[in-house]
Order: sequence, then C-alpha cells, then structure tokens
Amino acid sequence: MMRKLAVPLAAAFLLAGCFSSTPAKRYFQIVALEQDAGTHPEIGRALYIEPVRVDPLYDDFRVIYRVSPFELKYYSTVFWAKKPSDLFREAMGQYLLRKEGFAQVTIDILQGDPDVVLRSNVRLVEEIDNPDVWFGRLAMDFEFFEFKSGTRLARHSFDRRLPLGSRKVQFLPSALSRILVEELDIAVGKLAGALLGK
Repeated sequence: MMRKLAVPLAAAFLLAGCFSSTPAKRYFQIVALEQDAGTHPEIGRALYIEPVRVDPLYDDFRVIYRVSPFELKYYSTVFWAKKPSDLFREAMGQYLLRKEGFAQVTIDILQGDPDVVLRSNVRLVEEIDNPDVWFGRLAMDFEFFEFKSGTRLARHSFDRRLPLGSRKVQFLPSALSRILVEELDIAVGKLAGALLGK
C-alpha cells in the first residue's frame, strides 16, 4: 500500500517543484538626476573623468546590504546593471555634461584635450537595514587636478546616508543617486572657487 502511494506522492512533489516560482532577478542603475534646473558655475574647461576606483568589496554586481556594524550580506536576486565603478563614472559624466559648467566632459581620454581631471574613489556603497528604517549609504572622495601639471585644484570627501522611502531595495538607487548629485554639486563649487582664486 505504501509503495503504491509513494509513486503518486513523488510525482505530485515533482510537479509542484516545476510550477513553483523562483524570484526574478532585478537590475538597478545609478542615475544622477538634477535636484534643480540650474546650471553649475561657469568653469569653461574641458574635463576628463578617470575610471572610478571602488573598494573591491563593493565593486560587485551584487547589491550589498548591512544588517549590523559587523555583518554585510549580498542580495541573491538583486544586482547592479553594471559594476559600480562603471555606473558611477557614467552617471557623473552625464550629470556634469547636463549642468554645463565645463566646456567639455568626457570619459574617453582620446576624445579631447582635457584641462582638468576628476579622480574619484568610492569607499562605501550599501543599503543599511535597521529595524525601523533602511538607509542608502555612499562614501566617496573627489579630487580635481590640472591635466598637464598634475596640480591638485580641489578636493571633497563625504560619507552620507539617506533614509529610503520604504524598507524595499528598489528605493536604494534613488537615494544613492541623490547623495551623488548633491555632493558633486559641492565638489564643483569648490573647484570653481579654487579656479577663481588663482
């Protein structure tokens, strides 16, 4: 009797496995959207954005979330569309081009003769999952150099977090993008001030 039941039960479990849905993979981008319609200060120089350096722990397609000061985890179905090093470089290039402060903005050194170089480093890019509220956290360093002499013109570093709209990972990219835009604006302002004082 048990053997007769075993075959239909095994078939039922196999069929259930076939029809059970696995979570779909999701892919996100960093998109630097303007917080206001204004342009950047007139710098009037050609800018080259170097490849962005990202701490190796974070330069991964998998999105990282922090559950405590001591523990990080990777989402199993949530990914960046490209590695963060590429996402941040492209987002910064597109944003700085739209803000019209520079005569030219490029991420390809062969596309022009730059006057200024932007060197950037991502130290942290993560979601922080607290019991009551989740945060997006971004820590970066920006440095502007004269292309020919290598003289540093301006520097700006930050480590910021913004609360997500809800405890859902889809709100992480917009929080990180907002931090990036606000801090880039500050960095460009420092550069403009430094060049004005020269």
